[in-house]
Amino acid sequence: MKNIINSINEVATSAASRGISHLYTQNKKYTSNSITLNGMDAVNFGSCSYLGLEFDQRLINGGIQAMQNYGTQFSASRSYVSCGLYADLELRFDKIFNAHCVISPTTTLGHIATIPTLVGSDDAVILDHQVHASVQNAVQLLKPKGVHVEMVRHNRMDMLEDRIKFLRTKHKQIWYMADGIYSMFGDKAPLDEIYTLLNKYPEFHFYVDDAHGMSCYGTSGQGYVLDNRQIHHKMIVATSLAKAFATGGAVLVFPTKEMAQKVRNCGGPLITSGPMQPAALGAAIASADIHLSHEISEMQMDLQENIKYTNLLFTKCGLPLVANNDTPIFFVGVGLPKVGYNLVKRVLDEGAYTNIGIFPAVPMKNTGVRFTITRLHTFEQIEQFTEIMAHHYPLALNEEGYTLSEVKTAFGFKSYEEIHHQTVDNLVKKSNLVLEHQDAINKVSKEEWDTIFKGKGSFDWDGIKLLENTFKNNQEVENNWVFDFLTIRDTRTGNPVLKTFTTTALSKDDMLSDANISEQIEIKRKTDPYYLTSKVLSVGSFLTMGEHLYIDYDSEFFEEAIELFLAKLTEIQKRESATSILLRDFFENNIQFDKLVTKNGYFKTELLDNNTIKNPVSGDALLSRVSKNKRSSLKKTVFNHQHKFQSSLVESATEKQIQLWYQLYLNVKNNKSELNTFKLPLKLFKEIAISPNWEIIELRIKPEFNNGVISEPVSVIFNYLSGNNYSLMMIGLDYSYSEFKPYQQTLHTALQRAEELQTEQAFLGFTASFEKQKFGATVQATYTYVQMEDHYNMSVIQSMSNYIK
Repeated sequence: MKNIINSINEVATSAASRGISHLYTQNKKYTSNSITLNGMDAVNFGSCSYLGLEFDQRLINGGIQAMQNYGTQFSASRSYVSCGLYADLELRFDKIFNAHCVISPTTTLGHIATIPTLVGSDDAVILDHQVHASVQNAVQLLKPKGVHVEMVRHNRMDMLEDRIKFLRTKHKQIWYMADGIYSMFGDKAPLDEIYTLLNKYPEFHFYVDDAHGMSCYGTSGQGYVLDNRQIHHKMIVATSLAKAFATGGAVLVFPTKEMAQKVRNCGGPLITSGPMQPAALGAAIASADIHLSHEISEMQMDLQENIKYTNLLFTKCGLPLVANNDTPIFFVGVGLPKVGYNLVKRVLDEGAYTNIGIFPAVPMKNTGVRFTITRLHTFEQIEQFTEIMAHHYPLALNEEGYTLSEVKTAFGFKSYEEIHHQTVDNLVKKSNLVLEHQDAINKVSKEEWDTIFKGKGSFDWDGIKLLENTFKNNQEVENNWVFDFLTIRDTRTGNPVLKTFTTTALSKDDMLSDANISEQIEIKRKTDPYYLTSKVLSVGSFLTMGEHLYIDYDSEFFEEAIELFLAKLTEIQKRESATSILLRDFFENNIQFDKLVTKNGYFKTELLDNNTIKNPVSGDALLSRVSKNKRSSLKKTVFNHQHKFQSSLVESATEKQIQLWYQLYLNVKNNKSELNTFKLPLKLFKEIAISPNWEIIELRIKPEFNNGVISEPVSVIFNYLSGNNYSLMMIGLDYSYSEFKPYQQTLHTALQRAEELQTEQAFLGFTASFEKQKFGATVQATYTYVQMEDHYNMSVIQSMSNYIK
């Protein structure tokens, strides 16, 4: 969660710094849809008050009159006493919806009041992938009760029905939670199909947030969900009064009086939270009266005329609307955040305010310009806005080095094969750079590669050659990696400005998740081994760590090289159908690099901490280096047992020996919770056994401490020597000898070897930082940049309950 929050903060900060979000209007008075931002007047194409009722004098007078009669507030819990205006308003809503209604101060509080009250511990909840965050947050409150929660892809009724069939024998009620109209793309829930499922499966229930449909649709403005439909007896509708209804507050609509009363009696926020204030209640009563009159249908028709006109103009000018529908929400796809930032700023400077639709509301590569149409917009305003968008859209794409074909591919409008692969070539033509691309390390100069990467980890030329030998032609799909080697040169000097290698491989999406989540997922993988897995294009590989990406920041072309590199990664991603790209590992913040990659659709997140020891030592030298507390711990766990072990550096290995190492490795792999990866193949250990750059150290318990028996190795460690650096890559343990502290003993033995070799640095890897710090390891925060085509799997993992049935 910390990583996600940090990523969202990065995105929000970036948008705010460009003057397109976190803005404040500077108007002294509002009388229309014009607002003043940054000292400039702009037509507001970001309002959700779709009917423009906020300026209706009857609502204004209703609020004033209520405040004059009842004061600025009526401060009391509704479980004790409510302002009489509440009763008047709820009576009107009962008529509007022809159902039983409860008013809530906000839609979010309404969800929190209703969902935990009506969803029981024997129930299951299925979330639509794009259901509003306020619903997802309310569902989190169900988890302590043990309620099963899962997620299905957006509007996939086939997936939903499959899950209903599976869950109906295990749970009393199955709740599907969705939006009526979705707030980003403006698309709708397939209500006819949902009603069919409600009638087909007795266990199936529906909870829907119709905030963006309220007032705009239906007789008396009851919204999109209930337009020409009666509320189903297994259905609850929550809707907002803060959008087209134009007052604030929310309404919860129930099929029975008993259900409404239960929420009124037991819904936490309806008991403990403050009520709506008199002014809002008075304005809401005035708005409700309009809804109960013939005027509402006229307003709806006016809005629909504006929506139809907008659709017509945008279709005519060829701008890529993500969804063509009759809702007031429009989304023009731009693909990357940098294009979105550029276009929103351009449009704002021309006098039209819009929203940027960006992560986490949509995947990074599905960034777009989100705008809304209201009844207050004139045809002239819509025409001018369309002309502004049509003019600046290609300019923003061109300025950021992106194409319409790439946008269409990002949103699934075209297949990749239809695109002319010009992005990389165009970038090369515009620069003094050349890009070299090889698919095998033996096609890359060993001298140049090792000049840059030797000593940085286990990925010098020979180290990668071993990985290529291992991760090809295997039966398991996860053990077949695709390697790509990229070099970007300055054509004038011939020197590399950027150099790296990438691997494309199958990855577990919960690799860095909490242990309890991975444990639950692994239960499902017993029958579905590739559940929640994705193909990932990664700089470096899942088996290497360190500075995989070389950039010459002294070159005047380094920024162009990075842009070219990112374009090439996108090309490889499409070729391999990878769902995400990882740029890793970064051990410090680089503002220049950070700005370039984030505007290209990557978000920054933290990996596990890396552990390193400079000038590694052992024995007394180690004890003298560490603190008193660590010294005491090392004496207990290492030096008090050191005489019981016999260590040996393996010169050659038998097949039986390698099989034993593999089992010791699997012991650790199955016991480790910090990093959930696929198990490494036995083939890797066979390659390591014959490699001159790998060192294998075995530890045994001496016979006098093992009942006179010469034991098999109780631990083994695999280390890689590159230049003057030593990487502790993998370890295997026999946990039945845990009283001898074999893990700590093995670390110390590896450091003894690093000291003997006079290495400058020992890389200890990502996990078990607490133990490694006792040996004097320095902890480095490690960062990665991620770009996702689809964040459905990530959302599933975030939404998972405390257990999976």
